[in-house]
Amino acid sequence: MTRGLEPEPVLPAKGDFSVRTGLAAVFVLLFALPHTTPQVDPATLAARDSHQGILIACDPYQDTERAKKAIGKENPLKAGILPVEVYVQNSTRLPVAISLDSIRLEIAPPQAEREQIEPLSAGDVATLILHPQPKNPSQRRLPIPFPTMGHNGKWQKLHDQLQSLAFPDAVVAPGATVRGFFYFNLSGDFSVVRYARLYVPDLKFLGNTQAIMFFDVHFSPASTN
Repeated sequence: MTRGLEPEPVLPAKGDFSVRTGLAAVFVLLFALPHTTPQVDPATLAARDSHQGILIACDPYQDTERAKKAIGKENPLKAGILPVEVYVQNSTRLPVAISLDSIRLEIAPPQAEREQIEPLSAGDVATLILHPQPKNPSQRRLPIPFPTMGHNGKWQKLHDQLQSLAFPDAVVAPGATVRGFFYFNLSGDFSVVRYARLYVPDLKFLGNTQAIMFFDVHFSPASTN
């Protein structure tokens, strides 16, 4: 979904950045390198939104075999959790910062109350995979009663795997694409994915006061993956 008139995408040119901008780009290269090379062109994904030279695309994983291949045998689907691979492509001359804490999965079935679901941490996902809870879709918005037991080596290994695949808390450099997974607890009710959308409200350019409009990525075109 594309809103409004798009500025022509531009890649960074030599001497075009302030010191602050250059440092931000170096930060991305140092800390977000494993996630900066996309497996696919995000512009080809069905679920996407773009404006102001930024594109955000989503790839919700609902097929068990596909999730196992990407995440591993102990994947979130078995615990009723939807893994969503998110791509952020920055075609501007400025670094873009994203507030991950504000991102929500919104679900709005016809004639039903709208829900906003926060992403789970890698630790919470690991706990739910290893210690499954009763699946109750009607309680998706309530706090999850995670077990209070200690963490063993199996939990730590799974946590580290999930964390390595998660979307990085980093700046997106000019001309770069960053990708990673968000994990949302649907209590096993994947039928609502067709009514879901990823809401990304808080982005900003570094070194520029221009506001960035929110992104609203509807999953309906990609709900069969």
